[in-house]
Amino acid sequence: MPKLDQTNVRLCVIGESDPFLARLLQRFAEKSGMQIQLAQTGEDVLELAQRNKPDLIILDPELPGKVRGWEAAQALRASNQSSRTSVIICSWLKKTEALALVEQMSAYLQKPDLRYEDFTEALKATGVKPRANGKNRSNIPPGLT
Repeated sequence: MPKLDQTNVRLCVIGESDPFLARLLQRFAEKSGMQIQLAQTGEDVLELAQRNKPDLIILDPELPGKVRGWEAAQALRASNQSSRTSVIICSWLKKTEALALVEQMSAYLQKPDLRYEDFTEALKATGVKPRANGKNRSNIPPGLT
């Protein structure tokens, strides 16, 4: 994976193994003006975070892999490079259960009730302000976003 030129670009890593939910979160983030990288395992999240230093990570604590999502969240907090990166937890678990696993989070989204309004509120809680007219950086037809 090449290193991204992050000049004036807000980067979001989405750690989600369910393709439908990953695509939905991707659409929300793109609508908010972010560039996206997808990760399907905890190892992928850590690698992308180390290589590209994202502004935001959206993470399922139950993400599969040798390093689970919750372990990736703990490793991110322990790392000097990524300890200040905002992490939104997106989970089927109740908020208290997710917090017990990850120990700290910037915001929380409850699956399966993912709505754009909740996403933008979570962004605001992290200090990342959604852009009103975020550019659609994908091949999604405009009527589907």
